[in-house]
Amino acid sequence: MILGSLKRNHVTDDKLWEMVEQAHRLTMGGYDVWDDNGPVLVPLMERILARSKEKGEWQVYFYDMEMLFWLIRREAVNDIPKAFKLGEVFHRDIALGLGEGAGKSAQEWQVSMAADLLNFYLGYPQIDDGKIRHMLDLFLELHRRFGSSWNNGDYKKVLDLAFLDQDDALAELARRKLEKADYRSWCYVCYYGRAMIGYYVFHGDFEGAEEMVSRICTRGIPAKYQWCYNQCEGAEEGSLVEEALVGCLKMRKRELFEKAFAKWRRLFEEPEEGEVSDTHRVLFHSLAGDWSRLEDRLRLAEEDDRDRKKQKAAPLDCLYWSLCWHCYFRLLEKQGTVTVWMKLGEEEGPGGRPLATGGAEAENRPVAGYRPGERPAFRGAAQEGRQEWPCLQVAGYFEKQADLLGAQMDRARTRFQYKKVKKAYEECFLGGK
Repeated sequence: MILGSLKRNHVTDDKLWEMVEQAHRLTMGGYDVWDDNGPVLVPLMERILARSKEKGEWQVYFYDMEMLFWLIRREAVNDIPKAFKLGEVFHRDIALGLGEGAGKSAQEWQVSMAADLLNFYLGYPQIDDGKIRHMLDLFLELHRRFGSSWNNGDYKKVLDLAFLDQDDALAELARRKLEKADYRSWCYVCYYGRAMIGYYVFHGDFEGAEEMVSRICTRGIPAKYQWCYNQCEGAEEGSLVEEALVGCLKMRKRELFEKAFAKWRRLFEEPEEGEVSDTHRVLFHSLAGDWSRLEDRLRLAEEDDRDRKKQKAAPLDCLYWSLCWHCYFRLLEKQGTVTVWMKLGEEEGPGGRPLATGGAEAENRPVAGYRPGERPAFRGAAQEGRQEWPCLQVAGYFEKQADLLGAQMDRARTRFQYKKVKKAYEECFLGGK
């Protein structure tokens, strides 16, 4: 239940408790139920927020704010403007000192909300270095005043900032706090194990990352946190290895990437099972020689492009995905597939030029892995608004999107260094020094 930590004795106002109970009923079950009930659940939680503020029920208020902030950023809801507005409300509340004397639980939720806002802001270049540092200072101050060992788990978000800024001192602070955290209500695998894989990558320590992957896979974590394995989807070897590999790319560790990929290449040699939904994983499989499920990969590229245009994903995520597709389509062309059928961009091709669909010449080019004359499945693609694109043109399209987003990130984050990030992706997947 989304407000499951609230009990009847925590809530004084009867009407407010009725709304909390309704939220409980709407979220009895897995996250699919929460997503399905999103259109009703979000307005209800907004009413809980307003009522609890009116009645001064601060434990309910800040807990509800934290969970609402989480809910509206889920893919099924994805209301980013509302997330930014909720952040503004939080800043005003803290400046006014609301809930300062409300007790331990309300204050812990304030600390956690500050950490979530910090992590959220990292992906948006309109939040510049000055605003990020202000948010970090606010979190650190709230943690100093109100934080508990439970809140030490929030330093996972601080560690993400340290990686992005290549900040050794901040990474060390976050590591020390994470080692002292109480993980009875945090997922130890996600908030400590995966965080420490990133920490070892940050320091170029392959043996440390390898040992942490092994510990988690063999359930070598403290007995009191073994419950994580009943719920965590990120405890599988493949997912942990991807954490390390993606960290190598984002943190510009080419030699470490090559060492790690050689160690774990076997995980990507066989075709993916289930839904093709992870962009980096597509590249890892391709680098390992698995060129299967091409049509599914093309649809994922289209989805990533739509999410970027509709601003359904953070610009920083879109930047990384665009770099992936820039490399993928160059590899695809090198592998022998010259053109693909896709719905990409608006009505124009890269650089604002109308997309050339080829005419008679296109009939003799290989399309999406099919030999000439052997592509009836792709004839229907034109009816879905897809056109025939040269792979190198698609690669150029995604490269342009990455470069535009990279320029924005460089203006906002003086230590981001997009050109070095791009070089890392290209060297790891396309070769060259």
